[in-house]
Amino acid sequence: MRSTRLSSRLSSQLRLQLRARIPAVVAFVLYCNVGAVCAQTAVSSAAPSTDWTTAGRMTFGAEALVWWLQDSPVPLPVVTDGTAGRPNTQVLLGDRALSTGANTGLRLSGAYALTNHSGLEGNLFYFSSRSAGASIASSGQIGSTNLIVPYIDATTGRESGTELSLAPVYSGAAAEQVTNKLLGAELNAMWALAPSESWKTDLIGGFRYLSLQETYTLSTQSPDLPAFGNSTWDTTDRFATTNNFYGLQAGVRGHYDQGPFFADGSVKVALGAMTQGVNISGSLVTNSFTDGGPAQTFPGGYFALRTNIGDYSHTAFAVVPEVALSLGYRITPTAAIVFGYSFLYASNVVRPGNQINRTVNTSQSVAYTQDTEAHLIGVPQPSFKFNDSGFWAQGINVGLVLRF
Repeated sequence: MRSTRLSSRLSSQLRLQLRARIPAVVAFVLYCNVGAVCAQTAVSSAAPSTDWTTAGRMTFGAEALVWWLQDSPVPLPVVTDGTAGRPNTQVLLGDRALSTGANTGLRLSGAYALTNHSGLEGNLFYFSSRSAGASIASSGQIGSTNLIVPYIDATTGRESGTELSLAPVYSGAAAEQVTNKLLGAELNAMWALAPSESWKTDLIGGFRYLSLQETYTLSTQSPDLPAFGNSTWDTTDRFATTNNFYGLQAGVRGHYDQGPFFADGSVKVALGAMTQGVNISGSLVTNSFTDGGPAQTFPGGYFALRTNIGDYSHTAFAVVPEVALSLGYRITPTAAIVFGYSFLYASNVVRPGNQINRTVNTSQSVAYTQDTEAHLIGVPQPSFKFNDSGFWAQGINVGLVLRF
């Protein structure tokens, strides 16, 4: 009986002691939790997270581009020092490809995530016009090299030529120049496949536009030497091409994350229509027929004559694949720097040098006959025919990507 009462009294005292200490225990637990939160906040403040997923759904990018466009072909001799095809004849202009070197441009891109697994993206890139060329000249003095424009005579089918310089009567000079410009745009939808911890794969489908413009110009001057007067004899042959591609495309892109670093690789193929355009023009400006007075302009140069001068258009099926690789580093949760490489190809494009026909009926040309009443007699050459080929462009890019 006494032991039961003693046990009861001890239990009551224990309960009173515990009740007295509960506030202290609760205060201690709260103190520990708040301290942990504060410690985490301090660490976060000292080293900001670069978790891209904490940013918003919209992405914007701006990149500087340095690309090399495939050299522009000029697959025929334009100026020589003799009859083309003979063993000792040198080709001075033409019969090679002209390079414009590194073309600089800009690419702007944007994307919007509709859901965690789908979104829209687009980009626009542009390269401004860039030119390159070569030139040759002869003084026309005794002992100087005579410059020749070689051609195939349409009436005989044989090699022939006309002089740009003829010692000791007139001097001569010629210059060839190629100019190019490239731009393109895309609009795509993307669908994300089930991602792993570090890897993500997107399917891509959409529309692509591509435009390539090129011009090849041959300019010549054949003025008389002072002893024979003061005449002007300038010709211009201009071949300009435009290629506009419109197509649907599909592709796949892989994305890999490792801390603040990431890498992307994509392959896309577009199928569609390539609208080809060719403009050919030529002229002769001379005062030889006015005794050194006002200059006159006549249609036709040496390769651009009445029978092929004009505008031509054609549409062909084309394929445009692209491969792109990039590496990036997230400097903040909303900003990253990227460095990459791209290779772009387009089939069935027209390039200006390939549109030159060197089979010539000279009867129609004042530049050849020196007859202001010249008119076509016989076969209509040079004629025009679309000659298309492939084209590639490749280069590097560096830029900034923002996500908000």
